[in-house]
Order: sequence, then C-alpha cells, then structure tokens
Amino acid sequence: MNKLLTALFGALTASLLVSSPALAQTSGYPNRPIKLIVGLTPGASSDTVAREVAKGLTERLKVPVIVENKPGANTIIASNMVAKAAPDGYTFLVSSSMNATNPWVYEQLPYNYRKDLKNIVLLGMAPNLIAANSKVPVNNLKELIAYAQKNPGGFSYGSAGVGSVHHLLMEIVAKQSGITLNHIPYKGGSVAIQDVVGGNVNSYFGTISSTRLFIQRGDLKPLFVTSEKRSKYMPQVETLEENGLKNLNSGYWLGLAAPAGVPDAIIQRINKEANEVLRSSEVIQRLEAQAIDPKGGSVADMEKFFEAELMFWKEAAAAAQITPMAVQ
Repeated sequence: MNKLLTALFGALTASLLVSSPALAQTSGYPNRPIKLIVGLTPGASSDTVAREVAKGLTERLKVPVIVENKPGANTIIASNMVAKAAPDGYTFLVSSSMNATNPWVYEQLPYNYRKDLKNIVLLGMAPNLIAANSKVPVNNLKELIAYAQKNPGGFSYGSAGVGSVHHLLMEIVAKQSGITLNHIPYKGGSVAIQDVVGGNVNSYFGTISSTRLFIQRGDLKPLFVTSEKRSKYMPQVETLEENGLKNLNSGYWLGLAAPAGVPDAIIQRINKEANEVLRSSEVIQRLEAQAIDPKGGSVADMEKFFEAELMFWKEAAAAAQITPMAVQ
C-alpha cells in the first residue's frame, strides 16, 4: 500500500512539474499590454476589425490592447513577425484570406502557417465586389464579358497586388468566361481606387467596405459581388452565381491567430473574450456600418474554416495558372 501511495505521489508531482511552465504563463494573465499585428495599412478592412476588437478586448481584459500596422508583401511581413514572436500571449496576428492564398502564390514563405501559428477565432467577413469607373460602358458581368470579347485585354482592373484574393478570383472569372483582362496590381487598395475614380484604370476588385462610399457618391458603379446570395449591403448587385459562374462564392475574412507555442489556456481565454466582443450590439452595429459581418465561434470552428479556405485557394491558384514567385 505504501509503495502504491509513493508511486501515485510521484506521478502527481511529475505531472505538476511538467505543467508548471504553462501554469506560470497563464497565472495572472494578462498583466501588460497586448499587441494585435495587422498586415495592411490603416483604413483597410483588417484594420477596421482589429481596432473594434482591440477596443473591446481592452475593456474586457483590463489591459491596453494595441493595434500595430506592419503592411507589406501580401501580409507576409506581419505574419512572419507574429510567427517568430515569443509565445507568451502578448502578440497576436489579425489573420486574413491572404494567409490562405500565400502558400500557393509564393515559392518559399519565411514561416509555415500551420506549424508556426495557431488559429483562435474568425472575426469577420467582408463581401467582395468589383466596381468600375462610372463612365465605363459596362454595368454588369454580362456587359463586361461582351466588352472584353470585343476588346481583348482592353478592360483593366486593379487589385491590392499579384496573388491577392481579388486577383485570383478575377482571373478565374476571366478564364471561366473565356475573356482576357488587364490586371493592374497595387500595393494597397486606396491607391487603386483613386486611379479608378480618376479614370486611369477601368475598375477595382476589392470589398464592399472599401468601395461603398465611392459608389454612393456616383464615382464608381458596382458590377457584381462574389457572395453566395446578394449582399444586404448592396442588394441591387448581381452575384456570380446568378451569372452562371459556380463555386466561386467567397468573402474577404479576418481572424485572430497566435504564435504556435502559446498555451491553450490563453488561446481559449482570448477566444472567449473575442466572442463576447463580437456579440456586442455596439460592435455589430459599427462593423455592419462598414459592410463587414461579425462572425465568432470556437477554435475548432476556425480550424475547420481555415482548412477549407486553404483548399479553395489552392484550387483557385491552379485554375488561375499562378506561378509561385519569390517573396519581395
């Protein structure tokens, strides 16, 4: 009996010793400022969502939650920064659709998302839309196709860069429609939109949130959305599905991720608090005012969603005949 008690005591002691580092990391957490790293410039959908979530988390966690913008290289700079950060629960990535496209667009990333980062929660979804300069003689997808057939390569569209979500989608639309389009890549959506408004480029493919103000002012006109159903933000605009293009339903999503070594207790805590923030009527109202749908869900939900996104964009990159390129 004494030997059995001794063995049990030894096993319990060993268990406590093994778990003590994790306990030490989560005890009293958080006790200093937390950073949310965004891979795009201020004003982008990622930045908008990040600042709403940061404000809510600050109130709930009782420590400052600060948004830092680290734009560049299709969010690779920001993603790599978080992947290499200390796994202590004080640095998080505002992940996005680009984290699901980058593995298929670049030859060698400086990090492995599946090994170096850990998904936490889906924050929001911004519907995609292509908008043209108001003077362009095209009002919908059918007219765009007819125009491009008469003028091969004569219809131009801007995007946030080569290999971006919107570049891949538009190339698939062009391929399925049997047309050739002129892609003009930019380092950011705001510059591209200004060029479209100024008449230098025919159209811009981005999110409703990035183009809605210009559409309301009459500078731009919407051609189609990529959501499964018509968006409540622009119900007058046709979907790709309505035009016979199947299985291209997508939105620009935003999530939250952490360095892979962050203890599960912290991951679950952040997931719980983020969900509470996203359920707030004030946050829902502010995000929907920017044409962004708040989401939420469990860590497992986010993992399942991310895996589906990886496969979708792998097939999309192949269909668009994207040749992986070096990270710039």
